[in-house]
Amino acid sequence: MVRTASGVPELSPHPAPRVLPSDVLAAVADSRAPNTVRVQRGQWRRFEDWCRPRQLHSLGAAPADVAAYLVEASEAGRAVATIRSYAASIAAAHAAAGLPSPTADEVVKRTIAGLARRAVRHGVRQRQAAALTAEALAAIVATATIPRRSRGGALETPEGAALRAAVDVALVHVMRDALLRRSEAAALTWADVEHAGAGSSSGRLTLRSSKTDQEGGGAVLYLSQATMARLEAIRPEDASSAASVFRLGPQQLARRLAAAARAAGLGEGFTGHSARVGMARDLAAAGAELPELMQAGRWASSQMPARYTRRESASRSAVARYYGETAPRGR
Repeated sequence: MVRTASGVPELSPHPAPRVLPSDVLAAVADSRAPNTVRVQRGQWRRFEDWCRPRQLHSLGAAPADVAAYLVEASEAGRAVATIRSYAASIAAAHAAAGLPSPTADEVVKRTIAGLARRAVRHGVRQRQAAALTAEALAAIVATATIPRRSRGGALETPEGAALRAAVDVALVHVMRDALLRRSEAAALTWADVEHAGAGSSSGRLTLRSSKTDQEGGGAVLYLSQATMARLEAIRPEDASSAASVFRLGPQQLARRLAAAARAAGLGEGFTGHSARVGMARDLAAAGAELPELMQAGRWASSQMPARYTRRESASRSAVARYYGETAPRGR
């Protein structure tokens, strides 16, 4: 920092964004999942729109300005998880431009921590998707073929309801067995599905890449006999190996799952994440330990599966064992 003759600090000039070649920018974009890129772009535009009328720099942003933006977002009702996502998007934009991220500054870190503590004091918990458990799955299967009304009020024909139901049921089965994220389910092709072997009714699902596997190392996941039967029911006879299994985008897929849950009388709160939450809870109730859950759901950290399964974990805690009241392991 430079000081003038009067001793007043003179602000450093605004750092010029580093312009990266288009091929480098394309490679940077490809390092992240398409859905992540889409969300971060939208959140970055939101921050730019906030900065513009205030005549603030968005690129090369001052940490105090970022902190003020996050506080304002919190006061507007944004959840702590969303606040953290906003900060991550600002950091990503600065990284792509070759600039240091203002979110690494202590004032931004402490602001986010303070907003999280404030939410806890006020009894605000991070919203969790409703769990699509085995019981919820059974309810969806039992009601799937009931004709529904469109937004315009038209009632499905029995044939139309049967076709839609077959896809819905296959979708929830696959998403539960493989603990899929909605983007992962939307990306599946028929080449990714195969039977386990000669004489076997179960199957294997090859996941080419995922949120925690950006380099495409892939994973091979188990599909039950029931799930394979549901998939065979919707596979066209002339389907190519490259054809999409569900022919739905991530958002369409999430809407279908939520609609199926409502039609089954399960209420609101079901999202594209519900299958992961529900299967994690069922696995924990059956005795799966945290490392097994992390492997099944391809979680890089234990934080999320531990939060999803805290009720089941309490049933098998040291105190429960002390009283001899542990939940049975296995079904």
